[in-house]
Amino acid sequence: MKALVYSGLGVISVDEVPRPEIQGPEDAIVRVTTTSICGSDLHILHGLLRVEQGTVIGHEFVGVVEEVGSAVTKVKPGDRVLSMAAVNCGRCRACRNRLIFACENGGAYGCGPKMGNLQGVQAEYARVLYADETLEKIPEDLTDEQVLFVGDILATAYTGVVGVNPDGKGIQPGSVVAILGSGPVGLCAVAVARLFGASQIIALDREDYRLAMATRLGADKVINVSQVNTKAAIMDLTDGWGADLVVEAVGSTESLASCFDTVALGGTVSIIGVFSRPVEVPFHKLLLKNITIQTGLGNFIHTKRLISLIQAGKLDLTPLITHRFPLTEALKGYELFEKRLDGAIKVVLNP
Repeated sequence: MKALVYSGLGVISVDEVPRPEIQGPEDAIVRVTTTSICGSDLHILHGLLRVEQGTVIGHEFVGVVEEVGSAVTKVKPGDRVLSMAAVNCGRCRACRNRLIFACENGGAYGCGPKMGNLQGVQAEYARVLYADETLEKIPEDLTDEQVLFVGDILATAYTGVVGVNPDGKGIQPGSVVAILGSGPVGLCAVAVARLFGASQIIALDREDYRLAMATRLGADKVINVSQVNTKAAIMDLTDGWGADLVVEAVGSTESLASCFDTVALGGTVSIIGVFSRPVEVPFHKLLLKNITIQTGLGNFIHTKRLISLIQAGKLDLTPLITHRFPLTEALKGYELFEKRLDGAIKVVLNP
């Protein structure tokens, strides 16, 4: 089968690799119909996330079940399904505590040895471990593209807005929400915040075309951080108080510092951007603000709820899809996505 393979630092290629096979009774083989390029995939190219040469990359996909193991009961061949970006067993300590992203027996597709060393899904077929827990059926009235982001960037954004942990502090009705970064995850966070009765949603980024998308998805105000002082702008919009919830969706030290500068007294900073290096946190200053800092990976416990919101017409993230390519032209898609050419936000690949 054809798949996008990591060949060394900064090098990927579309190669022929063996088609995956059932290896255990809880496995499923899924024919991938739609997959997409994620910011985490770029970390692999840049050497910030280490994977072995020959690894198939990618972790965001939907498809059709081709084959299932003997213990799989919830899905069957022919079912249209979406997958979470990370597989989970449903029975370990982490899963029992609704922290399924940290499953002790699982891992993330195509993200290397530290994350389970699973093969990725930018390919014609994918092997899914713990299929009954990891896969969700797609309602007949929804398209692939409508649910494509549920298993990764939408779940991450939803987590960042409602609370990183199941009992975490998140958005409240009437909250002022500032979202730093209007890339795919930040834009999903804008759409999610709109669901919870925020009094004001402020989106920030360096790219005007991304800020225009933030407005389309529900932002009340947008700030181009390359043109104005971030702290001054947010304080001006909030009568000097700051934002009740600040979502960091960039993963940069500059953005993180802005979070701490702009969060209100007693507010929450939710960090869902991915940092590749250690950062300093000014706790001596933050102590006086009584703020909550929360961080973590997206939690997939909300998958069914997100599908229901999409089905009800409350969430529509399809405007994020700006480019579509066959898998054989994946390198072109990666170039657009990495260099932010031609207004690229999300690039979809169709095997």
